[in-house]
Amino acid sequence: MAEWIWLDPEGYPELQKTAACRFDRKDRGYRYGMAEFRRKYSFGKAAQRIRIRVFGDTAFRLWVNGAFAGQGPVAAGGDFLCKRPMPKQYYNQYEITDIGEEADFFAQVQLSPVALTDYSCGHGGFWIDAEVLCQDGTRISLGTDTSWEARVNGAYVRPFLYDGRIEPGRWQAAVLTEEIWNLQKPPIPMLWEETVEPAEGSIRETAPLATEEYTIYFDRIYSGYLWLDIQGACDITVECFEREAGGGDKEQIITDGDLQYRSMQMHSIGGYKITVTNPGETPVRIRPALVFTCYPIGQSGSFETSDAMLNKVYEVCKWTLQICRQTLHLDSPKHQEPLACTGDYYIESLMTAFTFGDMRLAAFDVLRTADWLKENKGVMFHTSYSLIWVQMLYDVYLYTGDTKLLCGTKEALDILLERFASYLGDNGVLEHAPNYMFVDWTVIEGYSMHHPPKALGQTCLNAFYYNALRTAVKICREMGDETGERRYEERGRCLKTAFGRAFYDKEKELYFDGLPTPGEVNADQPENIAVRHFSAYGNTLAVLYDLCEADQRPRLMKWVLEREGFPDVQPYFMHFVLEAVHHAGLFGTYGMKLLSLWKDVAAECEKGLKEGWFAPEEGYGFDYSHAWGGTPAYQLPCRMLGFEMKKPGFREISLEPNLYGLDHAKIVMPTPYGDIRCIMEQGKEPVVEVPEGIGYTVLLS
Repeated sequence: MAEWIWLDPEGYPELQKTAACRFDRKDRGYRYGMAEFRRKYSFGKAAQRIRIRVFGDTAFRLWVNGAFAGQGPVAAGGDFLCKRPMPKQYYNQYEITDIGEEADFFAQVQLSPVALTDYSCGHGGFWIDAEVLCQDGTRISLGTDTSWEARVNGAYVRPFLYDGRIEPGRWQAAVLTEEIWNLQKPPIPMLWEETVEPAEGSIRETAPLATEEYTIYFDRIYSGYLWLDIQGACDITVECFEREAGGGDKEQIITDGDLQYRSMQMHSIGGYKITVTNPGETPVRIRPALVFTCYPIGQSGSFETSDAMLNKVYEVCKWTLQICRQTLHLDSPKHQEPLACTGDYYIESLMTAFTFGDMRLAAFDVLRTADWLKENKGVMFHTSYSLIWVQMLYDVYLYTGDTKLLCGTKEALDILLERFASYLGDNGVLEHAPNYMFVDWTVIEGYSMHHPPKALGQTCLNAFYYNALRTAVKICREMGDETGERRYEERGRCLKTAFGRAFYDKEKELYFDGLPTPGEVNADQPENIAVRHFSAYGNTLAVLYDLCEADQRPRLMKWVLEREGFPDVQPYFMHFVLEAVHHAGLFGTYGMKLLSLWKDVAAECEKGLKEGWFAPEEGYGFDYSHAWGGTPAYQLPCRMLGFEMKKPGFREISLEPNLYGLDHAKIVMPTPYGDIRCIMEQGKEPVVEVPEGIGYTVLLS
């Protein structure tokens, strides 16, 4: 039976404990370190395959018989508020074939969180449990114990600094350590990876006693790890960038001889600048590349129309989604934020449904977020995002039909909604929320809508709360929970009435963004301002979530879209605008015009998706790998197909194909049953193919 092992505490007392995450403010006394473990097993007969479960705290890499097996662990999830270990940890699992008569294991285990997604249980530990299937049918179990050897590799001085002149420590027996981890099997496949060569290829050479600089470009922005094949002693600084050289993440590699270097930390890489100092009397040669990693792709949707730039928009959004899909959804591989940014991941889950079709990662994100909600009594860093989680839960259920997802999250749902019920004021709306974030990445009245005052964010938070309540009604109905259904239905009715009384200006016939009354002030919420402000935000959500009457929807959306200065919302919130436009029956009038706003972004950079359209604050630098603005990869195929899920899990759908003024289109949408295909051409009846097993209706516009 496998046991947990680590470095001997007598020899390495400073490399035992660590912070839980980057947000843990008690981490100053902890050391970064790289432990290494090895063990060779001889079977005395040929092995057919070996199945491996492996985990290392905080992060690990594993080689078997000299071949790289994988890097992990599968991310635990987490939130910006989370400063302690997550309740569950997830191992990696691999199956290796044709291993011969022996298995030689070598692993590196990083102690200390580096990326925002890194979560530790606070102590170094390594664990492998493996089963060997021999060709004669016998099975051999093996795993970590005190027969393994351990050492510290001091060449990993700190994150992003490798000094190969520092010799590793001597090998000695690993010691057992207390089992503090709650390991679970991940419900997702392991990441896929490949080595990507730069666009221009070739080896770079630096002359003796010289310092030279090279700039390497890749064809796209990748979620990847630096990979350098170095011949000769040198000191190298690599500065990664997405679009333009300068200002990116740096790594330094020092070596006194030949080295194949694979970075431990992932970057968002469109290219990198290499500065090489050669202290020797022979040339130094470097072959640069990167190791690209992402969630594996099975099916893949497509979108081809007579509008070439619209096609490019779709492809840029789809590619950015691909590099953001790791062992959890990322806001971007540049930031690598934990599962705090639910608004991002909700949009990414809808994009996934129409591009890659595999919803297991989205479902896993929903479950891990539920674990955190239970752990933290329904509180997340972003209040609005915690409410958007309810919509994400239901929509992922619609696309999977998996009722276990609802059952596994019901406790978290109830905890969350009870928490928000406690924020209600005497006027029936949310008055005592800890904050009113997040609305959008922009500035209004001198305030960031990331952390708006009550008068600028209250209406949106109440709208998201109302939608969470009515979505909870649907969830309870699916589960047969009549008591819960009645409870949330009644709360929703009361909130809708109070919402209109509190936020609707009868004279202007518009919703304003929040009450200018005093409110609680804390670190996450600026003091309120005495202003009645009207914007796209509250009015869009009032339309989308039926907080206004049906006959008001077109008028409110026309006001939003035809104001001077529109668009004054960023690509993130434009997702909700497009949803509201469709809900108001105005997609034919405004939909394609709004989606064309992404054409300039795609023309500016087709290597990855720019985070926003305009700087949200002075000096802010956008990244170009941010999938939260990628809603066209969902909107374009969904609206042109006229797709509607009638019964969860594709048991029944309806399609209403529409070219919306284009000459022709060919759309492929992946499903668990195979691909839905639709070919449209002006003046001809659309050709639709739907896989067997899906009940469907095709309506002609």
